[in-house]
Amino acid sequence: MHPSDENHMKDDLESDGTYRVAPDDAKRDAQELRRVREAKPARAATARASETREALTQDDETEGDEHGGGESEESDESHDESHDESLPPPISRPSNPKPWLVVAGITTAFLMIAWLAGAPQLVVPEPSSDGSPIIPELGFFERLAGVARTAVYLALATLGGVFGVLCLAFLRQRPVGDVIALFAKVLAIVAIGMLVWLVPSEIRFVKQTLNVLGVPLLAGLCAMPVLRLAPRDAALATAFTMMGMLLLVLVAHTVVWAAG
Repeated sequence: MHPSDENHMKDDLESDGTYRVAPDDAKRDAQELRRVREAKPARAATARASETREALTQDDETEGDEHGGGESEESDESHDESHDESLPPPISRPSNPKPWLVVAGITTAFLMIAWLAGAPQLVVPEPSSDGSPIIPELGFFERLAGVARTAVYLALATLGGVFGVLCLAFLRQRPVGDVIALFAKVLAIVAIGMLVWLVPSEIRFVKQTLNVLGVPLLAGLCAMPVLRLAPRDAALATAFTMMGMLLLVLVAHTVVWAAG
């Protein structure tokens, strides 16, 4: 160490063992402390501003994604709606089947009660020797047979009606829709059509024609408001129903012939 430096340090040494600080150095240190203190709030404000900008950016991105997702969902929904509108309406629209079952039950019960009561409107007149028609009185077993015939005919005609509607749906390329409601509606339609059996007639041919053809004709008329069918579609469904009934009759005769 240079002797002058040692002398300078000795001069700065105080009597209590501390060193004297020059005024310029003290002023410089105070300025540096002040700059450091002033810089801390500025850095904190800068950090808070950057955090705020990042949060706003993330919120904008999230809102953009949600908006884009909403637009895509809306576009998908509009596409589905347009696709549904392009399809033809189903033949059997969704509905509660209970009212139709109630209608079928009341109508069938009324017809069975008429058989049990021996209503003369249900009897086919027989010709007499003098040409006047004779309406025979129904016996007990004939009344029971009429009740059983009503129940069996109702079940077979319902199956034939459903077959006719399915054939119409295949021909028109229309969806079937609610199958349970379809069975209930066809059951009610057939039960209403069977009320033709109660139409009185003293002419044997007319009575037989009503019993055979009156049921499908009245059922076809009822199918238009119930199934919302056009007259042409109702006629096609009725024709397919009669074909289905004919097939059932042929199958029944075949089974009886095979079993006999």
